[in-house]
Order: sequence, then structure tokens, then C-alpha cells
Amino acid sequence: MEASFSTVKREIIIETTPERVWHALTIPEERNRWETRNCTIDLRVGGIIELDYGWGVSYTGTIQELAENSRLVIADQDGELTIWTLEPHHKGTLVGIEYTGFWAGDLGIMSMENMAYGTYRFMKNMKQVFEEGSDLRSSFWKSWIGVNHITYHEADTHGVKVVQISQGTPAEGILHIGDIITQANETMVRNYDEFEEIVTSMEPQVHLKITFIRNDQLCNADLCTVPFGQRH
Repeated sequence: MEASFSTVKREIIIETTPERVWHALTIPEERNRWETRNCTIDLRVGGIIELDYGWGVSYTGTIQELAENSRLVIADQDGELTIWTLEPHHKGTLVGIEYTGFWAGDLGIMSMENMAYGTYRFMKNMKQVFEEGSDLRSSFWKSWIGVNHITYHEADTHGVKVVQISQGTPAEGILHIGDIITQANETMVRNYDEFEEIVTSMEPQVHLKITFIRNDQLCNADLCTVPFGQRH
């Protein structure tokens, strides 16, 4: 049976109060400190939220629920929800996010994992801004090799399965759909997030060694990263 998902969740503990996290989510100037490049927020039920993240990514939604310092629910144009929750924690605030939707098949699951990874990256940046006073976004999405993938766990093999390769990128002609990537630069890869973190945090034009399984054979390939989203 084909795997499918209707929700995806992430959470993180941040050493600050729910009130401060709420401000970080709902005041445009505060949200720009850790997530967006530009945003507008009409903070009321029925109000519109417009978020521009950079990297050609944006989001527009309508506020469905609003509970100050604890819950914010936003619906996109398809009715799919983004649900933020804030709970007091003995170390600060437990910040959670849940997306609703329907993701099935390799490409659907890839889209889900990509969204969850990107969101969690920004959540970690919120934590960094509050706890260390620094912004990590300059290290985000610097490079790629043109591979889309999903987490792969079967028997004793953990890694990511290649599900799509973009034309004109370093992976074209070297990696194949169905390859299972298990290492990147001799670091074990166990899931989507780990592989993305390695590759997209690298500088462009840097050597990348990939270890992968193809037709039950262990293979290696050397690629060179290019600026994120670019082709040869």
C-alpha cells in the first residue's frame, strides 16, 4: 500500500516565555528577525498573513483561530492549516507547529519532508535568536546538487532515496532515481533533514562525495555543489 500522510509536526523548546514567542510569531518586525524577509500580519480572526521568506518562497493565509500566547491557526487558499501552539515548559516554551494536508507517493512525501525541514530550520533559528542573539539564515540554502529525495528506512539500511533529479545540475547523469544515499562527505545520512543540512549548508563550488546503493551495490560519486537553485 502506498504511504500517505495527512499531518506533519515539528516542535522545539526555546528558553524564553510564551509571550515573547507569541510576539515573534505575530509582530512583523519580530518575525523578520528570525524567519521572514518581509511580512504583513493582520492579527485578528479573518485577518490575512503574508510571509516572504526569500529564496523565492512565500505564503499567504487567513487566520482561523487566535488564542494569545498559546495558539495560532492559519488556513491557506486550499483550506490546509498551519497550527502553531505554545506551551509553558520548565525550560521555557515548547513551540509546536502542525501542518494539515494530503501527501502521498514519493514526490508528495518529498514535498512534505521539504516543508517540515524548512520550517524546523527556521524554528531552530528562532531559538538561536532568542538564546544566542545571532541569526543563522546566511548559512541556509547556499548550495545544492539538484536532487530531491525522501527518508529511506528498510532493514538495516538508512538513508535517503532519490526521487527526482533536476536537469542541468551536478546530479544529472551521475545519480539515478531510486539510488539510496547513505553518506555525504563520509558522514552517515539517516533521513531527509540530515542530507539537506549537509548539502545546502555547503559553499558553492565545493567537492561533495556521495556514497549510495544502486542495484544492491555500494557506489561512490564525486560532485561539485552549485549555488542553490542554479544549473550549469
